[in-house]
Amino acid sequence: MLFTLHLQLATMATIFTLLLALWGFLRYMQGQGVDGSYLGAVVIGEGLLVVQGALGGLMMGAGAQPARPAIHILYGLVALLSFPALYAFTQGRDSRREMLLWALIALFVFGVTIRARLVA
Repeated sequence: MLFTLHLQLATMATIFTLLLALWGFLRYMQGQGVDGSYLGAVVIGEGLLVVQGALGGLMMGAGAQPARPAIHILYGLVALLSFPALYAFTQGRDSRREMLLWALIALFVFGVTIRARLVA
């Protein structure tokens, strides 16, 4: 049951981060900066990644192991820390430039979630 939920959350995280990236690029192309709605969606995505990681930790604690556990954990941690790291880097600024950074990081996290699935 935990494996199925973990897999479904992985799919949700992958799709959600792709949508965040597309939304971010659209806002950037329209000349808009970061707003509360976008950051709210990022927080939701981060929460999804936290739950995903917690379930993975529970599964590993119960003895389940991905094929390459160190790489799988590394990708999970990178995905989990990318959004908070960008927020710290931008110091909460909300210009058009920061919107591009958010879109790029969302696209990066999208790629990391795909890669994490491939090494599982």
